[in-house]
Amino acid sequence: MERGPLLEILRDMVGTDRELSIMFYGKDSELEVMDVLSVERLTSSQGIHLKTKANNIWIDSSHVSAVWQVRDDI
Repeated sequence: MERGPLLEILRDMVGTDRELSIMFYGKDSELEVMDVLSVERLTSSQGIHLKTKANNIWIDSSHVSAVWQVRDDI
């Protein structure tokens, strides 16, 4: 996956109660991301640093196989 669309989704989550599930190649369970505080593009070609209330997460978006958001309009 290219990092541009993923960055856009994550940046739109900053300060909201939206949640995002991310699947990685070779994994059968998703990573759930919520309470996003900040997102930044790293100097590597596909790197993303994601800060949440609970974690610092570094993602190489070339390893992301799928992402989906839980609806927030319910």
